[in-house]
Amino acid sequence: MKKRSLLSVHIAVLLFGASGLFVKMIPMSALLMTLGRALFSALALYLFVHFRHYSLRLHRIQDYFWNLLAGLVLAIHWFFFIMSIQVSTVAIGTITFATYPLFVVFIEPYVFKEKFQYKNLMSVLMIAIGIAFLIPAFQMTNAITLGIIYGLISSFHFAMLSIINRRLASSYDSVVITLYEQAVAAGVMTILISIINPPLGEGSFGDFFALVIYGVIFTALAHSLYIHGLKDIKAQTASIISVLEPVYSIFLAILFLHERLAYQEIIGTVFILLAVIVGTLHNDSLEVKE
Repeated sequence: MKKRSLLSVHIAVLLFGASGLFVKMIPMSALLMTLGRALFSALALYLFVHFRHYSLRLHRIQDYFWNLLAGLVLAIHWFFFIMSIQVSTVAIGTITFATYPLFVVFIEPYVFKEKFQYKNLMSVLMIAIGIAFLIPAFQMTNAITLGIIYGLISSFHFAMLSIINRRLASSYDSVVITLYEQAVAAGVMTILISIINPPLGEGSFGDFFALVIYGVIFTALAHSLYIHGLKDIKAQTASIISVLEPVYSIFLAILFLHERLAYQEIIGTVFILLAVIVGTLHNDSLEVKE
């Protein structure tokens, strides 16, 4: 069972890592891609919850508010994650997303009234150095710099989502939490698109089908596999495996999209990944995946 769970988590992380490829391959706006990812994933998760007979009723009225807030934060996180990859590269988008522990370190003790762990400052410093190496020029007109800024906005909102999920995870199954959040995210994007009526870009039936696959396989299925794997392995083990997500993303982008990393980007990536690994070894908690 432990080997199956390890395999389940590895497959899930690989699917999460591969999701960045869809952002580059589907010629749609970030608004539409965010809506599609949330909508099709929520529909798939609803079928899963329905056939597994999970209860969707929440215990407290305030928990509906927290799920609404989490869904809004998730929509912002996904939108800027997609924007980051669209304006730069898969590597930049995924590696800047991986910096979210930097934000969690400072926000979590304040929210939960916990003592600040000064041992995490080393990880924060390494992440900061890594980001400095990634930035080619401090100019907003530079595509890579803009991608890093979007990626950090995405990372910050995922950190916020992780903290909200920590509050909810003690009372509800993470699949139920995720279903609520993704349904809300789909609703938020639908309202936003209907209000501002932006140019959504052109897409063929093949692009639409790829968007369905993106939501169902590389989001809903990946999340389900990840949760399933947590039943028989330690949270810290799953956290360390999750560090492979940007590694998979970069490797797949090199293989299928022929992206290349500059030397300074390689150095920055190494600093950030080492920082995440060190931070993971010092902390035994695991957040609900994106």
